[in-house]
Amino acid sequence: MRERIVRRAALEMKSGMYVNLGIGMPTLASNYLPEDEVVMYQSENGLLGMGPFPRPGGEDPDLINAGKQVVTTIPGSSIFSSSESFAMIRGQHIDVAILGAMQVSAHGDIANWIIPGKMVERHGWSNGSCI
Repeated sequence: MRERIVRRAALEMKSGMYVNLGIGMPTLASNYLPEDEVVMYQSENGLLGMGPFPRPGGEDPDLINAGKQVVTTIPGSSIFSSSESFAMIRGQHIDVAILGAMQVSAHGDIANWIIPGKMVERHGWSNGSCI
């Protein structure tokens, strides 16, 4: 089921788009984009131009996505505050925002909560990005 959801999310991305990948399963959606499609990925913690996950030994612990996974940048990337990142989403400067959520109802309602002891306790501002 997880892979099916991620593959479906990837269908929303088209070449030339700016796409926000939220915490959790959304970060996997880029794995299912056809190789001829070129998308500029944004992370809600303030990175536009995310590259692939780094190879072992090439990790920079200061360069992370919103889920605290180490990532890389691509030429032309830019780093900014998370408030600017959400302004880009809310201002509709990002074509698609694929949100991470702990629970989604059959009607599309999102619920998030704290997971004690987890590094990412909850999904942050994503509820405010839903349109």
